[in-house]
Amino acid sequence: MKHLLPAVLLVSCVTWERGGVAAEIISAERLADWRPGVTVGVPGGIPTNRTHVVDVTKSPYRADNTGVTDAQPAIQKAITEADEDDVVYLPTGTYRVNSAIALGKNSKITIRGAGPDKTVILPYHQSNGITICPADGGDWWYPNRLKLDIMASPKRGDTVLTVGDTKPLDSYPNGGIGQICQLSMKNDLTLPVVSPGHWEYMRRQLSRIVGRTDTTVTISPGLLYDLPARLGPVLRPGGRYSELVGIEDLTVDGTNSTAPRGLILINASYGCWVRNVTMRKAERYIFVVDGALQCEIKHCYLGQRRSAAGPNGGGLLMGVSSFCLVEDNVLAETFPDMEINSSSGNVFAYNFCDDKSVQGGLLGCSINSNHGGHGSHNLYEGNVAPRFQCDGYHGSASHDTIFRNWFHGTSSMTDRFWICVNLNRFTRCYNIVGNVLGRQGYTWLYEVEQVGFSYDKHFIYSLGFPNMGNGWSNGETAQPSKGQYWADWERMLASEPGKGPGPSGFQELDLDVKQTTLLKGNHNYRDNGVPESESLGGTTLRKSLYLKEKPAWFGDLPWPPFGPDMEFEQNKIPAQVRFEAMK
Repeated sequence: MKHLLPAVLLVSCVTWERGGVAAEIISAERLADWRPGVTVGVPGGIPTNRTHVVDVTKSPYRADNTGVTDAQPAIQKAITEADEDDVVYLPTGTYRVNSAIALGKNSKITIRGAGPDKTVILPYHQSNGITICPADGGDWWYPNRLKLDIMASPKRGDTVLTVGDTKPLDSYPNGGIGQICQLSMKNDLTLPVVSPGHWEYMRRQLSRIVGRTDTTVTISPGLLYDLPARLGPVLRPGGRYSELVGIEDLTVDGTNSTAPRGLILINASYGCWVRNVTMRKAERYIFVVDGALQCEIKHCYLGQRRSAAGPNGGGLLMGVSSFCLVEDNVLAETFPDMEINSSSGNVFAYNFCDDKSVQGGLLGCSINSNHGGHGSHNLYEGNVAPRFQCDGYHGSASHDTIFRNWFHGTSSMTDRFWICVNLNRFTRCYNIVGNVLGRQGYTWLYEVEQVGFSYDKHFIYSLGFPNMGNGWSNGETAQPSKGQYWADWERMLASEPGKGPGPSGFQELDLDVKQTTLLKGNHNYRDNGVPESESLGGTTLRKSLYLKEKPAWFGDLPWPPFGPDMEFEQNKIPAQVRFEAMK
């Protein structure tokens, strides 16, 4: 018997035309299918047909919009009673909430304000502002979570997975059809997929079950990479989840909240979005996304983290999420601006990060592509930020693409530890293509010295140093591709899960980072152009790796804004223009 979602769109990661043609510079296996509204972001785009409005300030809800009394119970009641496709509307005013506005038990509704400058939500005590979280969250490792073994070694792009017997899915709503699922496997040490703490199943992708037979499940989007049977791949349905919930046109101000993780939190959700929302003055993390599939964060402002710069805080924290679209946002005074952990297949595009990521007098990381397990196949396009880093602290990462960004490596607050692109240990198969690196008026070196470097020097690249913050190695080298492993390698393999050498181990310089990184067509300010070693050889760069044409929200600004083939010196992205207008 077959079970399918009606009119389901099945997507393959290897047959997409733009991804395949781009292989003249970047090989196909390093790319993903990044089509907005199809594979990344809200499927079909953010809905425009939600016209029935429920005003929370009117009877029977009568939410206080003066900021004096707790408005959360009234807003929550309106959400609970809302029908599918309703808009729960918060008119102009200030809404005090002593506990979070929870959207997790509802699907297909929108909470909307009158605009970020008019509708303000003020969480108090230890409450988040707004959460989109189902009751049991997205913890895929619950002991009672269903696990289906994936057989027959499916390949990258496959959408039909053989799992033996699908009858256990009968215990889920609609026989499991529509469920978010996590696909994972044991660490592939040949890449390597590695965790210094020796945790297994560190490479993970989310997808959605859209069909099943007695022995197979059909997923969409398809696989980003092979799942060889030797690594014991498994499929875990997520249980409860939220879908097609939107937050729009308001501000969440955390001045009075001590909640450490998120003024807005999205967890175990499908096709949800946050658009034209200001999130400011969080205690630590401003916006947290975890276990999300095909969600969207667009035209937002994240800023003004209250706690001192340091670990366990920042602007956007994303964990174990796939095929999300993070586009055209401002991230300011957050440090780091983005921290991405164990996520795959996402697009981070045309976001502006300011130069305030400074800790201890050193320029910190603005965009950190991996501070957790193994992320892969993410696209970073058109962003402006001081530094891009894959930090290697908790584990490996691979197959991310950094395309047509401007990483200027500078700060108005410090002149120390300036590095444009910093790829630490365990980073593999990264594509750094068509970017602008550095800024005029400074002395730049192309790459850091092999043993260590001084913080007062300025570098275009740092490739292979042990982990974040380090300007040194122990003087030894590791290169697994040639059989030369870290001194801690065998100790890690012999340890119990979670008991490995940890982040302080593996202090050799990792030579395979540089060996596997594709550097092509990057204009840098050490050479004031593209160095001969990165020549494109006459190959023309694509305008975008995920957009077919210039987006309307770019207005009259040049697009694409950056690249060696552009007059880019005066170009800006829309998020940068908005940020500069705020000063």
